[in-house]
Amino acid sequence: MVVALLFLFLFSFSVHAQEAAPVSSEAVLLKTDLIWERGRLDDEIATVKSTYQSQLENYLYHDKLYRIAYDQNKQLNTLVSIEDVTQKGKALGIYRDEVLMTYFELLRLELISTEGVELSLKERYIARLEATIVYLRDHQEQLKTLNDRDQVASSLATFTADQGGVANLSNEILVLLTVGNLQAIYDKSFVLKRDIDKFLEQNGTLSLPEIDRASFETSRSLDSAKLKLDDFWVETIKRGQGNWYLAKIYDDLPRTMNPIYVNLSQSISYLNELLSL
Repeated sequence: MVVALLFLFLFSFSVHAQEAAPVSSEAVLLKTDLIWERGRLDDEIATVKSTYQSQLENYLYHDKLYRIAYDQNKQLNTLVSIEDVTQKGKALGIYRDEVLMTYFELLRLELISTEGVELSLKERYIARLEATIVYLRDHQEQLKTLNDRDQVASSLATFTADQGGVANLSNEILVLLTVGNLQAIYDKSFVLKRDIDKFLEQNGTLSLPEIDRASFETSRSLDSAKLKLDDFWVETIKRGQGNWYLAKIYDDLPRTMNPIYVNLSQSISYLNELLSL
């Protein structure tokens, strides 16, 4: 039996960090601690990203070696070619597990650093990511000990059977990161709107027609975004118990999140208008 080729599901995502909201003078020490912790986390994320890129290049190199051995075995079908494709398939599986472990560690760190994710979901998915990393590590260590062709093929086939769950978990985390960042933008916009209104009220300009209109439109856009975000978190908590609810909406995420994005874009435009009046 020839070792089956296992393709790595590659995922891309972008998480944009937001500036911290102002805090009172009484919280200076806490703010400093948070900045320090966030700085350490950002450094760790950067290091893991670099490791991931290096491991991915290594994986792709061994993928080419496997493809060459696979094609040669199809032509020759000798004991030597069968052994060669077996060992290269084993190596490819080991490097695949390695790059996936790093990828899921990167997702774990990104999830920890994303402020807008509902806390109970964050804790639940961090635990699932950690369990997946342990599974990948165990599978890799077990694969390293195997040399028999059928045992190697069986180990790789076991991962193939579990691969759907690994991909679904990744997609669910990417959904959480996307919505979490929208939530963080809303949270900071809401605080900024409150502070602007307080400043304008103190200056006696909040009731001016053009300022009143901009303030009203900002609040309306923010309220609309909040309703949509609240609905998302409530529905996710209710339905996201092991049935891959978030994974099912991953492919349709741009359309699903577009109304929230539009509301937040409008809110930021109105906030800019308020700041310029």
